[in-house]
Amino acid sequence: MEREAFLEQIRLKGPAPENLPHPLREMAEIPLVRYVRDLSDPVSAFIEVANEIGANARLISSADEMTEMLDQLRDAHDVKTAVLSKDPEVDVIRRRFASGTASFQAVEFDSFVAASSVDLGVTGAAFGVAATGSLVMYPNRAGGRSSSLLPPVHLALVDEKNILRDSSEVFRKMGERFPDGLPSQLIFASGPSRSGDIGGVLTVGVHGPGHVWIGVLKD
Repeated sequence: MEREAFLEQIRLKGPAPENLPHPLREMAEIPLVRYVRDLSDPVSAFIEVANEIGANARLISSADEMTEMLDQLRDAHDVKTAVLSKDPEVDVIRRRFASGTASFQAVEFDSFVAASSVDLGVTGAAFGVAATGSLVMYPNRAGGRSSSLLPPVHLALVDEKNILRDSSEVFRKMGERFPDGLPSQLIFASGPSRSGDIGGVLTVGVHGPGHVWIGVLKD
């Protein structure tokens, strides 16, 4: 009897109320998002925003600039070992190890075990998002996620031609971006890993790398 009395109090006495506060509007297409920041030069904007959110991003247009970045990364974080993902952009680094010109040792990624005991994870990125400084990655091309998550330092390489203005350029053109079908998951990573507790204390590097370097590969 108590159950029936309770239900009677909450039971609707008529049809559902009209959705007055937030009426649905029919739209011919999803409107474009407008940003205050100038995104007419996506590569410059991407590098600027990525640096603002804590990454160390730069344009790499020569072998000397690649060497300079790797040397600075090694010295800044005392890097002695690295794991290389299967992303195609990583071949730029892989050739250095094959020729003996790299300044630290590397192993190929085959499982989380390879990524759990090295100083640096080297991966590619399918796209970069200029508006947010984000890297767009997915495990299908990398061979797994661990190479970008477990090492304390992450170096990501992304082709200049794959820097997009904003994330809508990924989602509005899914067929073009992923001609072989959608990957099992898409990861949008923005700067070093950050975690905040209920007291507002920010901790860096808890659920991922504490340091992120990004090389935008020109040509």
